Amino acid sequence: MRELKIANLSLFPTSRFDYTFPLPIWFAGLWFYLKSFLYFCYVYNLGIEPTPYTPGAIFEILYFAGAMAPAFAFGLLLWNNRSQFLLPAVVFLGIDTPVLLFHVLRLGQAGYLDSGLTNVVEFGSLGLNVMAFGWLLSYWMTRRYEEQSRKGKGRK
Repeated sequence: MRELKIANLSLFPTSRFDYTFPLPIWFAGLWFYLKSFLYFCYVYNLGIEPTPYTPGAIFEILYFAGAMAPAFAFGLLLWNNRSQFLLPAVVFLGIDTPVLLFHVLRLGQAGYLDSGLTNVVEFGSLGLNVMAFGWLLSYWMTRRYEEQSRKGKGRK
């Protein structure tokens, strides 16, 4: 079976199933793929709300529309184990998590969190975002520390 590729990167590389593939990278790559689809759904759902839009809704539409492509790209790059994009992915999640919190709070104030499924999707996505952010940040910090330790041992 042929792998689907974009710009010489595989959409679903088989290397992600190797036992040596870093689990934080695997999880974050999957979450970024799902996030890009979730943002598409958010933009669609916000677009069917009755006009005029509140300033918060306009901000969310613009943010989620703009964040779809980078989220997909980070999923693609992380699953292809492009570690040079680890820090930009952490920064993206650091910006994205407060925006998702704002989104969930805005929905709660508007009374849209009355459904169990909506609660699972909204609070689940916020929780997964926080988990991916923390896990990627700690993984990046650990790698930096290990690199610095190796460099320091080489000088002695």
